[in-house]
Amino acid sequence: MNTIAMLRWATRIALAAAVACALAAALLWTVQRPRFDFQRIEVVGQLRHVSRAAIRAAIAGRLRGNFFTMRLAESRAAFEAIPWVASASVRRVWPDRLVVTLVERRAVGVWSDGRVVSDAGQLFDVNPAEAELDGPQVEFSGPPGLAADAVAKLGSFRDALRALPATLAAIDISNRASWSLRTQSGQTLDLGRDDPPGSVQARLDAIAANYPLVLAQMSGPPGHIDARYNNGFAATRP
Repeated sequence: MNTIAMLRWATRIALAAAVACALAAALLWTVQRPRFDFQRIEVVGQLRHVSRAAIRAAIAGRLRGNFFTMRLAESRAAFEAIPWVASASVRRVWPDRLVVTLVERRAVGVWSDGRVVSDAGQLFDVNPAEAELDGPQVEFSGPPGLAADAVAKLGSFRDALRALPATLAAIDISNRASWSLRTQSGQTLDLGRDDPPGSVQARLDAIAANYPLVLAQMSGPPGHIDARYNNGFAATRP
């Protein structure tokens, strides 16, 4: 290839690069125009705890960009920073809307440190009085690391206690991972350690299965049941 041909080739490359840069600059200029700013943010979801004021406070100064330039992951994180929000999804709707779908946490109780317990076994900081909107709350106490396990057992505990019949009021887990329950009538049930897994539920099921016999022998409901035995349980009067 002679010198003239090389110069022509280099000129073409330089011209193509210049055109590409111009187009990129024009595109960048276009997508940053105010006409593409979001004019409306729509929040949808079945919300009982998350207020408009909480949403405004959470996103103030954190939603940046327009229809083309907004980073949706960062925007989603801003909404999920609201304590009562379990998850958020964010999508653009042409030409100027941002639609946000929020899923709230559902409270099932309050931990002994004052944090609220969600139905996913997560502890989060809100006013415990707000949790009552989700129905009767269970009192939990014990090592916070066992919150998920406690919530996982909650449903089966309630089902077993209905046979007594009784309503669960509190779950206590000692530092040695020994489980105790308290009913709304004040009755307490010591269930011991869940070792092997499933032992605690098996002891509670045994109490429920034999409870009619206990009532008959004691002429009424016991005040305390100790099931920390391998072959049965002991019941004492109130």
